[in-house]
Amino acid sequence: MSDGIRFRATIELGGKTATGIPVPDEVVAALAAGRRPAVRVTVAAHTYRTTIASMGGRFMIPLSAEHRAHAGVAAGDEVEVHIE
Repeated sequence: MSDGIRFRATIELGGKTATGIPVPDEVVAALAAGRRPAVRVTVAAHTYRTTIASMGGRFMIPLSAEHRAHAGVAAGDEVEVHIE
């Protein structure tokens, strides 16, 4: 998986400040790395490491305030996501 996987998603607000990026089930399956895969995520030219988590029956990539600031994005923004 040298090229990684790209998909588009809308950044979701969960609670007052927590945000996350929903990950389609087929993307998690394509990673073939279990139910909590460690990934390198790129959003708007900002790259960081995290794990995909299952929250409420959905897969999500957490997106902290620090990472949102570096990427210049906010809840409600549609973004292209690249994961490896």
